Amino acid sequence: MKKSLVLMGIGASLMYFLDPEMGEVRRGMLRDKFEGLMPETKDALASKADEVVAKVSEITEKADHKAAETIQTLGSETAPDTGHS
Repeated sequence: MKKSLVLMGIGASLMYFLDPEMGEVRRGMLRDKFEGLMPETKDALASKADEVVAKVSEITEKADHKAAETIQTLGSETAPDTGHS
């Protein structure tokens, strides 16, 4: 049932946009609408990309700090005892 409705919707959309009399006008309106949305979409994607870069930098900095702490702790635990007290 659901598949039939989807197929009917696709068919109706194709008929609407491929109509020999008005299809070209409808496709042009759709193209204009998408072109108008492109700057907003690019801005939104750029903003999200900046957020991701900032988060990755933060995580990397924390991981580097934790790794340095671990190396320092392991180094002090494995330092040879020279017998000097």
